[in-house]
Amino acid sequence: MTVSLAILGGLLALDATSVGQFMISRPLVAGTLAGWWLGDPGLGLEIGAILELFYIAGVPAGGSRVPETGSASVVAVAVAVAAGGLAGLALGLVAGLVTSELGGMSVGLHRRLVGNLFGRIEAGSMTAPKVTSAHLFSVLLDFMRGAVVTAVAVVVGSWLSGVLVSRWPLPHETTVALVLVGAAVHLGALLKGFGGWQSRRAVFLVGLVAGIVGAYL
Repeated sequence: MTVSLAILGGLLALDATSVGQFMISRPLVAGTLAGWWLGDPGLGLEIGAILELFYIAGVPAGGSRVPETGSASVVAVAVAVAAGGLAGLALGLVAGLVTSELGGMSVGLHRRLVGNLFGRIEAGSMTAPKVTSAHLFSVLLDFMRGAVVTAVAVVVGSWLSGVLVSRWPLPHETTVALVLVGAAVHLGALLKGFGGWQSRRAVFLVGLVAGIVGAYL
């Protein structure tokens, strides 16, 4: 199962930049795909929707480094399914958030390696076969990077969740509240794109009230 999840993580890593950019690497889609593969599409959709709130404000434009969401969503769903219950949901989200940061770091390393590769080609005799081979190698390297990140995170995350799930100290209400607050903080970053606090105070207050009511319920 880890191998198939690693392959899925590698394919989703390609979608982020190297191939297609069809948006299947977004958490909402990637989480649902992982949940479907693991036999629990509902949980995958739930985790994907929550992670989408964490990452919706991030725009992978230009050379900026952003967390990698595709492989992270696969890891989050895999850990949640392995652990089970509300504690599994929380631990899965934590595993996904950590994986997204590590994945983002590996993307930076991949870009440097590819830059050096094409720099050597430009310094020598540049031919069409050389450029094509370098491009295909870069795509394969990106796939392998995503697959390795996913596989390692699934193995380590599932093991840690198995150790921690029985020791989860927080009650149901507190766990749900922490998840909602964490997502709301990241979602609040969208205010900058709508004019900031001064021009969108009403939107912020409505969201705050809705969040409090949701946490209470």
